[in-house]
This record gives sequence, C-alpha cells and structure tokens, in this order.
Amino acid sequence: MRTSPYRQLAWIALAAALHVASPARGAELFLAGDLGISFFHGRGVGTNDIVNISNAGHSEDSTPVYGGALGAMFPLSAALPWKMRMPGFAVPYWPGRELRFRESDEFGFPDWRVRVECEHLRGRDAEMTTPSFNPFDAYRVDAKSWTLMGKMRIDLPVRAPIDALYGRVPFLEPFTVYGGAGAGIVDTDFAVSTGLLIGSKESQKFSWQVLAGIGYELSEHVTLSVGWRYLNFGKAKTQLVDSTFTNRGRYAMDLEAHEFATSLTVWFYRLPPLLGDE
Repeated sequence: MRTSPYRQLAWIALAAALHVASPARGAELFLAGDLGISFFHGRGVGTNDIVNISNAGHSEDSTPVYGGALGAMFPLSAALPWKMRMPGFAVPYWPGRELRFRESDEFGFPDWRVRVECEHLRGRDAEMTTPSFNPFDAYRVDAKSWTLMGKMRIDLPVRAPIDALYGRVPFLEPFTVYGGAGAGIVDTDFAVSTGLLIGSKESQKFSWQVLAGIGYELSEHVTLSVGWRYLNFGKAKTQLVDSTFTNRGRYAMDLEAHEFATSLTVWFYRLPPLLGDE
C-alpha cells in the first residue's frame, strides 16, 4: 500500500524533534493520555450543477476527542548548553551625558521543561448543516477525523516570578504554564447529503496546531495538564452524485476546531547520558 506523503512528513517532523532532544542530558521518556471535547467549526460551499445554484454557510458541533502520545522531556538548558555574556555599552542621551550599562555575568538558558512528542488523537465525529439549493432541506455534513502530529511544548514554572515578588509560595511550586505548537497530518472521512445528492471522500492533508494551558506535578513522575488547542484541518472536498451516480455538483468545507482537553503524563524511563558525558 502506498504511503501518504503527509504521513511521511509527520514522521520526518517527529524524527527532527527527537533529534533536537537527543543531545540533552537527563532526558526522560513519557507516555500521555488525552481526553477532551472538540468544538468543530466548518465553512461550507455547495454547488448544484443541475439548477446552477451555489450556497454557502457555516456550522458548528461539539464532539469528544481522545488519544495519547509518546515523547521525551528535557531541560532547555541541557538542549542549549551555551553560555552568554552581555558586553558593557553606553547610550548618549544629552551632549556630554550618557547611560552606561555594565557588563553582565555569564548566564545560560533556564531549566524550563521542553517536551517533544508524537501525538495520535481520534474520536472526532462532527455533524454539521449548511443551506442548500432545496429550501426544505440542507447540506448535511458528517466529518470524522484523526490526527497524527509531532509537537513541541515548553513549560514555564509559575513560582519564578511569584517568588521574585512575594517570596516563596509553596502551593504554587508544582504549577507550570505552557505553550507550544505542532504539525502533521489529518485524515478526514467526509460525507455530504442533501436528500437528492450525496458525496463522500476520505483524504489526508497537512494540519497544524497551537496550544496553551496549565500543568500540575502530582509527583516526580506524573503530571496533570489542562489546556486549549486550536487545530486547522484544511479544506475537505467531495463530488455530489445523484441516484445514478452521475456527478451533479460539488461541496467543500474549511474545517477547524478549538479543543479543551485534560492530559495525564507518566515519565517511565530516563535516557542514559551520551558517550563522553558524565
């Protein structure tokens, strides 16, 4: 069976992400399970060639989403171990006067937690309707999809700015805020019906997402995350045929989703240091 170029792209993206993680000392492998709700939004355009009429509209639906991920976590300072020093300089602001900035001490990247992972999510089954050429009916759309994506996420500890302003606040120490992005493939099973015309097609396309949320460390090896993500699924298209399977039109819908999900992450293996590392 021929492999989709989008599937190849997803695996290439994952390999590149793991290559970034590979030099990091102290990297840990993890498994994550996701469960949430997806709010689908579709902007559809249908054309009936029999009556030469096009209709456009948008529709929304909510549907469960679930899945899991396999990945690696490592400190940002381990992946980017470079040290930097800001040189001193002066900025004139008046004739004969200037602001002087002293040379800084050597500093490096912080120990923020970086996650790279391969995520597979499914369960999405949205049912939407948009206006059709028939005033007594509508384009009824059933869009089922799953995604396979490579993702990168950075967790920032909440305690750092709080400690600087108010001192140590113990109950905030397990909390992090995170942001990230991902890219890969979406497989969509797309079915359309007007009562007179029907159409269906399965396709794979490039997809991307952005995400943000809050994490909480339940223990050294278990983290609970609650967050939001936006996914763009691209455009799904199909021909419309009548009862004799003769092409009578076409339908296309731009699909996207806002999803809110809870994720439970379990760290299960610490990678050994690279050769030559202590």
